[in-house]
Amino acid sequence: MSAMKSGCGDHCAFERVAEAEFRGLRGDIREIRDRMLRLEQALGRGVLLLVANLGGLAASLLQSALR
Repeated sequence: MSAMKSGCGDHCAFERVAEAEFRGLRGDIREIRDRMLRLEQALGRGVLLLVANLGGLAASLLQSALR
């Protein structure tokens, strides 16, 4: 009977642990989101550099062909 009478004891301890885990999970998700954003930015810069290099190569080939 005393186990059922404990009221908040085990339940509140479980909630505190769950809240701490949830805060940790939120922090981890925020870190993953930031890393993904940096990865997307780096990928975008890489694609732009690739396109610029291909454009320069095409212009060089075109110039060579016109001579």
